[in-house]
Amino acid sequence: MIYNISYSLCGKKQLLALTSLFLLTISSSVYGQHESNLTYGVKFGALHSTISNLPESIKGRDQTFTDNYYSSKGKYGVEGGLFLNYKLPNSRTAIQPELLIRTAGEKIQYNDPQGLQKEIGFDYTYLSLGALYKIYPYEGLNLGVGAFYSINLSPHAVSYQSNEADGLYDVTTRQFYREGFNGGDDFSLSFSLGYELRQSIHFDLRYSLGVKDVIKSYSNSFQFVENENRTGIISFTIGYSFHKW
Repeated sequence: MIYNISYSLCGKKQLLALTSLFLLTISSSVYGQHESNLTYGVKFGALHSTISNLPESIKGRDQTFTDNYYSSKGKYGVEGGLFLNYKLPNSRTAIQPELLIRTAGEKIQYNDPQGLQKEIGFDYTYLSLGALYKIYPYEGLNLGVGAFYSINLSPHAVSYQSNEADGLYDVTTRQFYREGFNGGDDFSLSFSLGYELRQSIHFDLRYSLGVKDVIKSYSNSFQFVENENRTGIISFTIGYSFHKW
């Protein structure tokens, strides 16, 4: 209980710090800049995410479960939030800070020759803050690269369902998974391809590559194994600017 309270307080402090930093960035960029260089708005879209090495972690030390029985399916999710785009004077480049909420994770399925089927879902929600450096080779067409730090708001959000005894043991097994895996924060590099219309509509296709371990595995009666679990996210979003550039 003390751990949960401490994590909650720490998470709130991180949320406040990230939000304050984003607002400070907006204020600093707006102050003293010509309004035609600055756009700001909202964005929303869909994504597909994966987390590496989860079948190996779940299989653990029990070698009777072969890798052929497990498969990673990835997870579909959504993301949305705020963005600020400041186009640097006398250049075709821009800096774009963003504050986003996204749902991401992984889905692992198990099927064996005896007909046992089960599905484990890692259903995380993240608060992400970061920025892109964007280049505009032609009109609104742009290429971007940047980095984002994401706080995991739901570190124990693990789901489980199976056809074993018509799901009789699902609740107990799900608790084992929730106690055996703890979702952590993420740090990722982002690469984007987009197009911005002067009618205030933005399109963005992005790939985010995680560079840190995002899940801590604890060994229990299921013998989970700690691995390096990194995220990979492909997203497509549509944005709306409240100020045309």
